[in-house]
Amino acid sequence: MSEHQLRYGRDYISFALPDGLKLQTLRGSEMPALPDPAKTLREALADPIGRPPLSRVAKDKESAIIVVADHTRNNAYELWLPELFNQLNAVGIPDSRIALYVGNGTHRPDTDAEKRERLGKEACRRASVIHNHDCDAPSLVKVGRTDSGTVIYVDERVYKAELLLITGGITYHYFAGYTGGRKAILPGVAGRQSIRVNHTRAYDPQRRDFAAGVRPGVLIGNPVSDDMHDAATLVRPDMCVNVVLNSEKQVAWLGAGDYSYVLRIGAQYLDAHNRVPVERPADLAIIGSGGYPKDMTMFQAHKSLRHASLAVKDGGTIIWTARCDEGEGPAILAQLRALDMDELHEQLQRNFNLGSACSFSLKTLSQRLHLHMVTELDPAVVAGWGIIPHATIQSALDAVLPHLAADAAVMFAPDMSNLLPELAAEEAEPEEQVAVDTGGTQP
Repeated sequence: MSEHQLRYGRDYISFALPDGLKLQTLRGSEMPALPDPAKTLREALADPIGRPPLSRVAKDKESAIIVVADHTRNNAYELWLPELFNQLNAVGIPDSRIALYVGNGTHRPDTDAEKRERLGKEACRRASVIHNHDCDAPSLVKVGRTDSGTVIYVDERVYKAELLLITGGITYHYFAGYTGGRKAILPGVAGRQSIRVNHTRAYDPQRRDFAAGVRPGVLIGNPVSDDMHDAATLVRPDMCVNVVLNSEKQVAWLGAGDYSYVLRIGAQYLDAHNRVPVERPADLAIIGSGGYPKDMTMFQAHKSLRHASLAVKDGGTIIWTARCDEGEGPAILAQLRALDMDELHEQLQRNFNLGSACSFSLKTLSQRLHLHMVTELDPAVVAGWGIIPHATIQSALDAVLPHLAADAAVMFAPDMSNLLPELAAEEAEPEEQVAVDTGGTQP
């Protein structure tokens, strides 16, 4: 027997697999932690990518707003955000004139405890105020229209900021391609209608599927990402700081400068380490969602399932572990769970949003694959998605392993949310080969 472990909420779970399996363990290549993220940030702000130094960008500015990610993202802010305050102090902007703005998008507001945990106590203490974004606030202002026609509304305080800095982490995103860069603006600080229209670009009603180019790891030719890029151009952030974390949630890469260049270079770094080749399509995949906060809801953890599906054969099986202490996620998931596919397609055409996109993905995957889920969710909720629920990973293994063929390919990924598996070229669909070959974004 071989022993294995993966993160599950804030804990770990362990399990054993019998010897003799054709097992491929998927992990990214090592990302060494930066020895001093604060020093790296200082150097990056002195010589940014595609922007003048912060000292010039901030010249004669008296106040600043820093947009930060919300409670669903861990960007190790406590290691480098205080230094961003220090650098703003050095160019003449005191703490009393620096505000933090949580880019919640359509997510719920962060609690005070979540702000302290995610941003660090020092940054929370030093900020003059910490705003939570409200995508329905009457104070949102229209800033223009993207090339695709999306009307962009953002918070007035962000748009009129003397000095606007956006921050975030770069990871794979199942329909925006990657997080990071432009995503701090749309959806981060945008209005609900702007976000909704942007997300509709992920769905093609003629294909009755995600639009061409909409998949993890694709920026160029991805209509969702292209639209986000245009929105950020309308807002014109002065500086972007993005990070890539390793599997231990340490800062492995940090870049500052123009939001598009920073994202492109950070995405290339991520790809160099976390695009992982798969020998052949798996018959069985056993995957972790990366633990808290990545598996706090089914909605968040779904990204790991989507990634795994790229390397599992039709009719194959996935054992998906996600604790989901906070339930399914957005309330709309419960409303859409009982719909059949025809009804869901009608819903997607009427009102495409994050919840309906996730619902569509879950239902599509449950039809193509045999899904087993190890979770704290109500078993009836899990079964409602066409997924077999389990309280323990051993229960799932007992249900699956006896039916596994002797020569079956088995894939294990303890943190599939951070990985992008890639089949050999002869195994990939033609459209997916084109999509995967576009690892950049607009300069």
